[in-house]
Amino acid sequence: MRIRSLAACLHRPAVRRFHVSRALNQPLGCFADVDSSWEWLKNPANPRLQRFLKLERTYLANQLAKPKFRKVERMFNMELRNRLLRENYSVPECIGKFEYYMRQAPSDNFPVYYRRYRDATKTSTKGAEQVVLNQNVEPLLNSKFQIFSGMKISPDGRQVIVLMENDSEQCRAMLKDLQSGKLYPLEDIVGIKNAEWSSCTERVFYFTKVDNHCRPFAVYRYHVATQIQELTKDARFVLINCNSKNSSEIYALDSHDIDAQPRLLRPRESGTLYFADHAADRFFIVTNADGALNYKITTSTWDATKEAAGLWETLIPEHEDVKIEDVDLFEKYLVLYERVSSVPRIRVCTLGKQSEADVSTSHCIPLPKEHEICRVIPGVNRAYAAHHVRFQVSTPLVPEIVFDYDMENRQLHVLKETELIDRSVDLKRDAARKVIKSSFSPDRFTCERCYVPSMSSAGVRIPLTLIHRRDITRNGQNPTLLIGYGAYGTNLEADFELEHLSLLERGWVIALAHVRGGGELGLQWYQGGKGMQKRHTFDDYVSCTRHLLDAGYTSPERLAGKGVSAGGLIMGYVANEYPHLYQALVMKVPFVDALATMQDPSLPLTVHEYDEWGDPNCPETYEYIRSYTPCENVREKQVYPAMFVTGSLNDQRVQFWEPAKWMYKMRKVQASLSKQDKRLMLLKMGEDDGHFGGGGRLEQLDESAMEIAFLYRALHLPLPSK
Repeated sequence: MRIRSLAACLHRPAVRRFHVSRALNQPLGCFADVDSSWEWLKNPANPRLQRFLKLERTYLANQLAKPKFRKVERMFNMELRNRLLRENYSVPECIGKFEYYMRQAPSDNFPVYYRRYRDATKTSTKGAEQVVLNQNVEPLLNSKFQIFSGMKISPDGRQVIVLMENDSEQCRAMLKDLQSGKLYPLEDIVGIKNAEWSSCTERVFYFTKVDNHCRPFAVYRYHVATQIQELTKDARFVLINCNSKNSSEIYALDSHDIDAQPRLLRPRESGTLYFADHAADRFFIVTNADGALNYKITTSTWDATKEAAGLWETLIPEHEDVKIEDVDLFEKYLVLYERVSSVPRIRVCTLGKQSEADVSTSHCIPLPKEHEICRVIPGVNRAYAAHHVRFQVSTPLVPEIVFDYDMENRQLHVLKETELIDRSVDLKRDAARKVIKSSFSPDRFTCERCYVPSMSSAGVRIPLTLIHRRDITRNGQNPTLLIGYGAYGTNLEADFELEHLSLLERGWVIALAHVRGGGELGLQWYQGGKGMQKRHTFDDYVSCTRHLLDAGYTSPERLAGKGVSAGGLIMGYVANEYPHLYQALVMKVPFVDALATMQDPSLPLTVHEYDEWGDPNCPETYEYIRSYTPCENVREKQVYPAMFVTGSLNDQRVQFWEPAKWMYKMRKVQASLSKQDKRLMLLKMGEDDGHFGGGGRLEQLDESAMEIAFLYRALHLPLPSK
């Protein structure tokens, strides 16, 4: 069961014509005046657009080729790759007769998935590996134009559905016979979002198709023998989830009946979200119904849904200061993934014979104190009758740790700790060594969370996570990166990021602003930063900025901001309104033309996003969105911070012309400034990537190294030591 908000981000812009007079490898004032129309910017085949993007690519290449930029980029690129020397692997997950696991060698761009028999009595096969999927060598899978999205093992373990996602975030399905090893493309199953096997003996699975706007709209039953849904924990039902931003509908299909018709659990109601699973003859439903802003857990039976859909009994009521984020359901236990005052925790409740949870005897899993500020990710946990629950924890200073918790004996076991290797290791010299010690010690750093008063809302305090070396001094000279997101109720997780490690070791401060619009403090925190309250998101980010400056962590000359997708909206806003507070901004696939996007219902996500941003067909909403949309509020002759902006021609969430239009406007402003007031402006437009990037981990490291090199140059920092 997953109840986290969809981390969708956005889309498209309105537009104007321009003519290019000089190439981008010349000084930055290289654009002529703008005409009245922007329609040329929508069409990737338009010669004007192609000319503009070619000039941007040329300028980017010329800047990257400069000796200092190139030296820093190469140094960090090698450093990040060196940390990947050790083989990556996962802890085995038991599914049916097999245990499944992943390994990724340093030379592999993609992980390889294996399985082996879990039965120790099968001495001839125990320990013998079988490759389930190897994207590195399989021609049908090894392509930069598609990303492995997931796989679903059939109930008998003989076949697997492989889902490959293209840059438009739509999947095509393939079927692999695990006995013969052959992979069969299912040519008629394309443009889908998910798939799930039936638990009956027939070769049947279900899949979700999407419409022309990339929205799931229909569920199909597929008979394998003749040619978004998920299976409940006890494999009794296939659930069809139909969610918008503020309402839900779930249909249940009896997985033992191949001719079953879907039954509605509860009719859609504006403002009511719910998510379900099934065990012990009952549906367990997490919902915000009846004003439960932090969610509560209710139950219902299959027969009750037939008699009166939506008739639920409360099992665990809402708590004002505790947000339920996820649930794992077992035969005898109910595991709650919660957040208290923005800090994650895991609580275990025992289920009685009638599936009643004894809340009075519930207990919290004791995580190590140094991992209090962390990200918790539930494991697969497919074994319904298990007495242990698996999850992983990471912090900004500690990479993934996999835990198993024995719920019966209340014992916590570490299954895997991810080791870091030395950033300065000599590849040739140490190639033969089996163990490479890391010079990185988390004890040299601190990770803390403070609460910053809001500059616009009395009594509101914004969580701000700060990570830095213990020996820094608050003299205003520490280079600092302040990251923000604040949309869709999505948490800005205090997670481990490899590139941040390289900055922290060199005295940087990494700060995470958990602004309104995110979900860190519950549904009310989210609602306080969406729709007609969206300006709170920007005010909170600026409040965190001022705290960093007033507390002496940094100065405007040493401060950079970063936002991805909807977080890029924050960056565009502060660039227009508070340019004097930031020296540089990193804007990755930024949603900077919200008004134009929300005015175009032909785009994939616009109508779906009315619940998030508002409908500009309403005059009041139109004016409100227009007041903060970055592309609508560019200031002429203003000195803007330096910017590193990315986009993708195949992005279905933030259309490519949003970052292109923003950069064009920045070029026009730059042309009106004196040489000393011009800042470095870079646009990196991907040709094959989607919203979440493309390629494997090595391509992702390449962009991270480029981003770091930009920050060093934009902040005028001395060349870093190795």
